[in-house]
Amino acid sequence: MKRKKAKPEIEKAFCNACRSRTAHQVVGRHDGDRAEENEGYWWATFYVVLQCLGCQEIVLRRTEQTEDEPQGEVSYFPPVMSRYLPKWRFQLPGDLRLILEEIYKSLDSASLCLPMMGARTLVDMLMVDKVKDVGGFDQKLEELEKAGYISSKNREVLFAALDMGHAAVHRGHVPTRAAVQSVMDIVENMLQAVYVLPDVAEKLKKSTPPRPPRPAKTFQ
Repeated sequence: MKRKKAKPEIEKAFCNACRSRTAHQVVGRHDGDRAEENEGYWWATFYVVLQCLGCQEIVLRRTEQTEDEPQGEVSYFPPVMSRYLPKWRFQLPGDLRLILEEIYKSLDSASLCLPMMGARTLVDMLMVDKVKDVGGFDQKLEELEKAGYISSKNREVLFAALDMGHAAVHRGHVPTRAAVQSVMDIVENMLQAVYVLPDVAEKLKKSTPPRPPRPAKTFQ
């Protein structure tokens, strides 16, 4: 008599590839280290391997339970992405792209101050690349505007992002997650406008057929 196959164990979890919570199948379990109560304090670690039923991506979930936190502290590997790297990053100069990727690693680890410091560094590198090291941030922003890379309104927006980074570096300010996302929006829009969109516009210009000449006006 054939034995019935065990019913797959299904759980809901966030999938970085699908960018949403999806159904995952439990494909492995392992009980890690543990210490018993007779040692004065108990703790235990449990591992679960999950596979997304949509894209087949694998994720490891670790749960650490302690006497103080019996519900357990849960971690995922790779961690849940808080923001997705832009596809156009490969069009950036190599040093700027590496810094941007480092910022995203800090975002995935739930850091708040480090991304702001990195964003400030990115803008400084962009300004030095385009207008050279002409002084402080105010002078560089002014030269960036004069060179036509930003408008006066863009300059105000960029200064707000830079000031947030300055506060994180020099004033011990811890920004909110919403503020971090806003600063990243500003900085990434700036990077794309300076390094990516000009090439996109040029390609569009070359691929667009010219307008037909207007018919000559006739006078009765």
